[in-house]
Amino acid sequence: MTADRPRLAPVPSDQWDERLTRLLTSSPGGTEEPMHLFTTLAHQPELFRRWLGFGGALLSGRLPGRLRELVILRTAYRFEARYEWAHHIELAEAQGISAAEVAAVGGDLSVFDWDPFERAALAAVDETKDAGAVTDPTWSVLAQHLDPADLVELVMLVGHYVLLSTVMRSLRLPLEPSAAALAEGVAGGPPA
Repeated sequence: MTADRPRLAPVPSDQWDERLTRLLTSSPGGTEEPMHLFTTLAHQPELFRRWLGFGGALLSGRLPGRLRELVILRTAYRFEARYEWAHHIELAEAQGISAAEVAAVGGDLSVFDWDPFERAALAAVDETKDAGAVTDPTWSVLAQHLDPADLVELVMLVGHYVLLSTVMRSLRLPLEPSAAALAEGVAGGPPA
C-alpha cells in the first residue's frame, strides 16, 4: 500500500443501507459520485449514524453561518484537511464569504481586514493548533459577542473539524474528482 492510496475502500454501493443511500442522494455528488467521507465511515454504521447527528447539529447550530464556515475553512487549512476544505468552499460562498476571504483563510490572514470578532474566531483556530487551546485575550473578544452556549459551540466546532482532519489523514481519504477540481480553482487552502 502506498502513502497516497486510501487505507479503506469505501463501502460498495450494493452494500449501502437505506440511510446511507438517502444521505448520499441529498449530498454533493449524489450517488453518481458519492462522498468518500460518508461511504468510508459507513464501515462503522452505528458510530457513523451518531456522528452524523453531532456533525449535523454543528452545521445547523446557533452560530452565524458565515462565522461557522470561516472557522471550518481555517480549521481545515491549519489541520491539513483538504477534503473538508474542498467541500466547504461552496458552503462558505453561500454564506457570503468572498473568494478573497476564502484565499486569506487558507493562507495569510493578514492580507484581509477582518472585523475584530471574526479575527478572534480565526485566532481561536490558530491558537488551538499552536497552543492546544484558545488564549484568554481571544476568549475575551469572543465572549463580548457570544453567549456561553455559543462559546461552547464554537470550541466544539473547532474540535470537531480537528477530529475529522485527523480521521481523514489517517484513512487517507481521497477527494472526489468534482471536489478536487473545485479546490484547485480556489487560491489558498491545505496542500493537495
